[in-house]
Order: sequence, then C-alpha cells, then structure tokens
Amino acid sequence: MQPKVLRANLTRQIREQGLFDQHDHVLVAVSGGQDSLHLLRWLTEGTLPADVQPTVSAGYVNHQLRDDADAEEALVRRTFAATPNLAHGLIETLTWEAVPTVAVEEKAREKRYEALIKMAREVGANIIVTAHHQGDQVETILYKLTRGSRLTQLVGMAPRQQLRGDIDLARPLLDLTKADLADLVIQPLTEWVEDYTNADETFARNRMRQTVLPALTSINEQAAEHVVTFATQLAALQKLANGAINVHVKALEAGRLDWTVDESVLTIIIQTWLTKKHVLNVKDSQISQAIQLMRNPSVSTGLIDLGGQLQLERFDNYLLLSQKH
Repeated sequence: MQPKVLRANLTRQIREQGLFDQHDHVLVAVSGGQDSLHLLRWLTEGTLPADVQPTVSAGYVNHQLRDDADAEEALVRRTFAATPNLAHGLIETLTWEAVPTVAVEEKAREKRYEALIKMAREVGANIIVTAHHQGDQVETILYKLTRGSRLTQLVGMAPRQQLRGDIDLARPLLDLTKADLADLVIQPLTEWVEDYTNADETFARNRMRQTVLPALTSINEQAAEHVVTFATQLAALQKLANGAINVHVKALEAGRLDWTVDESVLTIIIQTWLTKKHVLNVKDSQISQAIQLMRNPSVSTGLIDLGGQLQLERFDNYLLLSQKH
C-alpha cells in the first residue's frame, strides 16, 4: 500500500471510530522504541487534516528496570526537544521499594499507566494514545486465549476505551502492521532504542512473539490477519447477543433463571453478571460449582468460595455475590 493511501485510510478510520479530533489534547505514551516514536512523529509532523489534529503532548516513564534505562531516557529527552508542535514533553522516573522479580511486565505496566494518567492530568490531556499495532493485538488475543480468558476478553484491545474517569485510552494503529508504521511519517526516524528484554523468552508474551506467531505464520502467511478478523467477528456476535444475555442476567438477579439450560450458556450468563459487578478473576471451575449448587434439588442454601473476601451464595432460587463474614 502506498504511504499516502495508508495515511488517508488511517485518517478516515480516526474519524469513523471517533478516536480523537481537533478539540482533544492527547498524551502520547513514548517508550524510546520505534513504534511509539513513529506515532509521536506522525502526530506532530503537521500532516493530519485540521479536523483530526489534536493538541499533542508526550510522556515517557523510566521504569529503572533495564541497564540501558538512562541511555533510553537521554534519547527521549533529545526527541522531545527536537519535536515540532509538541505542547509538553514529560518524563517520570519510577522508584521501587523492591525491584520486582515475578510478574515484572504486569507490575511495570500498572505503574506506567498510573504515571501516564498523572501526566495527562498535569497537562490537561483527555486521551492517552499508545502505539499498539496489529502484531500487539494478535499477541494479546492469543495470550488471553492461552490463559483461558473469558469470551468477552478475546476481542482484543479496543481502539478507544475509558481508562480512568476523565481520561480515555486510544490505540489508532491497531489495523497497521509494525512494518506499516514507517510509512506513516514523512521524515524517517534516525535513532531509537531496541528493548533487549523483548528477546527474553522467559516472558510469556515474548515467547508468543518470537516462537508461536512465526510458527503460525509458517502455516499461513495471513495467520495474524485471520486472528484479528476472528476477534472482530466475535465482537460483532457479542453485540448481537448482548440483549438476550442481559435478559437472562435480569432473570438470575430476580431468582427466575432456568438452571436446566446448557452449562456453557449458564457460564456466559454468570460471567456477564459478575463482570457487571466488576468481579473478573473467577475461575470456570468455581462457576461450574455454582451451577451444580443451583441445580441441586436437595439443598436451598450453600456457599462457593471465590478467594479473598468474596463468595457466591445460594439462597433458595437466588444466586448472590456476598462478602465473607
């Protein structure tokens, strides 16, 4: 695809999906890698049509977890200083009471987004923009599938979603491959940092990227596109099904749910009900126990321990979510 066509298609998508426009102030999440630097340059080169050109600031978080963290920060400082049309360039260095040795990626991500939200509020930005692309989307879908995530989580990352109160998160590059990103910009990048930890296959996502995805692509060159298409179709099916599912959720809440229907159907109903209550980390085995409890004609009460302070409780025909006493 010609770069001009690529950029025109992306502009049309931004308008159709309402990702941002001239009235928005976006904070670009910059890491020092090629992807986020391409995103920053594309948003600040002045090539976007006026109606979709937001005010642009940028934020970088130094996690202090890699040997080259200071060199990366120095590169980001140079980039911010040389970037035209940049309202603000903010940098925050994280501190750790103890450097994490397990769940490192998850803990770093949590602290990074907290810092980015703080930066966005500091400069008055209403949207944080990230450089997630099609490859990241495929990794996310396959990773969640492998971990046994709920059906609703297999649709992947949303182009735009609420992140925290007055701050949204936008991902405008989800339909582009990593190779496409260079064609977004007029002036090519001359420097960036390669995150050497991306080659460390002790991290599950890296194994997905380095081993699983190449294996799938060797079977079918369009494997990545097919995964994304599957997720898009699944999201469409969920939209169609939401009305019917919510009818059953209301029946559950009213103590009128038919517990004789197929267990896989009941599982989706209970998962949807729990999601409404912001309870996400419930195992399928726990939901199955709850179904069996509600189906048991010999009892009218019972408890299913969900861990922590939560439990599922049967009271006659009602399934309740309650706190442990």
